Amino acid sequence: MRHPAATRGFVTALRACTTASGARAGSFMAVGLSLLALCPATGAQPAAPVRNDVPRAGQQEVVMMRHAYLEEGSYEAWLEASRSGVWPYFERLGARILGDFEIVYPVGADATPGRDEALRFARYASFEHWQATRGGALAGDTGGAARLGGDGGLRDASREGLRTRRQYQQGSRGGIFLQGHLAETRPLYMPGLGERYERVDGGPDPDSGAPYPVRLGRARPGDGVVALEYSRIRKGAFEEFHAIARDSVWPYVEKIGVRPVGLWRVAYLPNGDPVESEAYDEVYYLARYASFEHFLAVRDDPVAMGGNGPDFEAFTSASGRLNALTQGRSVEFLRGEPYGSPPVHAPGLQESYRLVR
Repeated sequence: MRHPAATRGFVTALRACTTASGARAGSFMAVGLSLLALCPATGAQPAAPVRNDVPRAGQQEVVMMRHAYLEEGSYEAWLEASRSGVWPYFERLGARILGDFEIVYPVGADATPGRDEALRFARYASFEHWQATRGGALAGDTGGAARLGGDGGLRDASREGLRTRRQYQQGSRGGIFLQGHLAETRPLYMPGLGERYERVDGGPDPDSGAPYPVRLGRARPGDGVVALEYSRIRKGAFEEFHAIARDSVWPYVEKIGVRPVGLWRVAYLPNGDPVESEAYDEVYYLARYASFEHFLAVRDDPVAMGGNGPDFEAFTSASGRLNALTQGRSVEFLRGEPYGSPPVHAPGLQESYRLVR
């Protein structure tokens, strides 16, 4: 199922990198922002060591959600080029990669037979920071990636990774800027009620209003799935929407094994693709499930895993309030693990420089 915000005019004009001899370095459909203007420069370039200022405070974080169509069967190679080549340099530039996920279709027909699909989420301290990790005109007056991270082997590996990815890419639905909130990784103490129960004959009736305590079996192994839910909500209601989800929905679903990742609204910034509506805001919610079976159980029968204590009452009440704010909803399923920002040791080259200006 496709999201309306992600289907409006996303494939942009072709831009090709060239080698020093003028030959094409790769044949691919451009995807607008994802080219980054980081094509290898022709000829020898002077070394570009850097020093950095303290972090800028008071900026509003943005998440870039970017889609890619890929050659069939190439997703794992695409992901490896990102993990081992591209992302270590981008995290040196201050970005934080949430992850790159493969779009899957656990029910119904594959919407793009003959192609793989990828969806990547990357965090930046601000829109200006995003610009500063680009090159060329997209960098504006920030100076671009070389001013942030310099050059050397780490940048070379990133460029090689970008070239590898372009071998597999066949287009894109484009990129969407998001602003909002990551879900906090937190312990939750939800005290037991101290009640005593006895087992009775007959099947449970969670709709009777009677107490519905539960016991749980062993955790089931499964292939994890990430659900990306798109919603249109009442204009200007995003912060209220987030507060309801954070305080009254997420505690219960976390108890029954869901791991929310974040909730964001679409930000209509320069170089983004979506067009703002006067009638609604667009919201994306990302959450991890142990399996597609787990997703269905949470959707269809959460009380069977979590019982119907006061936390469930708060959950159902809050879900109704969210529904009242929502004008439409769809969901897409992804496969993969968050990147996790692993530590990176990129040694300095032990060179000497002097300030010339």
